[in-house]
Amino acid sequence: MKNTKFFSSNSYIFLPTKMNPKVALAIDNSTLSKNSFKLYNPFSRKAQVLKNIIKFITINMNFLTQISAQKKVKSDFVNNLEKLLKESLVVSIYFSTVNDKVVMQLQSIDAKIIGYLKYPLNNIGVKHTKNEIKAFNIIISKKIIEPYILSQEYDGKPFLLLKELNGTIDIVSKKDINNILRKFQGDESYRLSFHPRVVELKKILLKYNMEAYIVKLDKIVSKSTLEYMKVYEHGDFTPWNIIKVNNKYIPFDFEYFVEDGLEYFDIIKYYYQIGKLLKFKKDKELYDFVKNNINILEFKELFELFLIKEIMINIEENRPFGFEENIIKILEKI
Repeated sequence: MKNTKFFSSNSYIFLPTKMNPKVALAIDNSTLSKNSFKLYNPFSRKAQVLKNIIKFITINMNFLTQISAQKKVKSDFVNNLEKLLKESLVVSIYFSTVNDKVVMQLQSIDAKIIGYLKYPLNNIGVKHTKNEIKAFNIIISKKIIEPYILSQEYDGKPFLLLKELNGTIDIVSKKDINNILRKFQGDESYRLSFHPRVVELKKILLKYNMEAYIVKLDKIVSKSTLEYMKVYEHGDFTPWNIIKVNNKYIPFDFEYFVEDGLEYFDIIKYYYQIGKLLKFKKDKELYDFVKNNINILEFKELFELFLIKEIMINIEENRPFGFEENIIKILEKI
């Protein structure tokens, strides 16, 4: 069973299994259950179908699901939240795939969603949470995102409580992607060799003694003849991190936010993740897929910089990076 620090006094079902759950959903009654399932929002069609089947069974056959549900005792953390919010809470829990955080859906006992709380589980999670708080404080004034409800600490770790966003998540058109990213643009442009994002990336390479990639970065920027804008970089700009609310697209999950970001990194990330995770492309085929969706002059140079940036993130978070390294090796032959 995953961490029990986050449960309220409710009955839970665990998906996909009790031993290795992605979510723990409070299902004490049909209204609470409907809200709880909003926390589980898989992007693939197959997973969505499975979710809807289980949701139908849970809500319409509540007696049977209650038999298989597991009753939990309210944790000290939830007691603390109830005092802070002056509200009795029903909590459902999403466990992050990379185990750096949990996301808690907070409902009142009369089944109104109060918000969604992010709580870090380790140092990487703490770093992400602090960075997201920083991102909100910087870009709220641009009215791209909704303000957070509160930011506090518990047990020495920061947490962030966000408003509920009611809407739909799906692939976004190129026109709408450009409209979203236009709001992140700044008014300063640099050659790649002097761009703050590239300068910072080189510092990280030096920190990890990545000599081969330092040489490669220098070679890339020396080829570039254009200037690129400094932007607010979302950092994880993907279809599943954009929600459409009342015909307005709102990005969320700013854990990888970069204040002095590089123009085009976000849109490359968008199509890269679609190609890699949804269309299962790799190597040259993935490169071609992203290139065909982005019409920019120095695409190869920017894509190689993007891959180096992804490798550095994976190194810092102790994740494998062979996938990206292999693409770089293939691109060297183009």
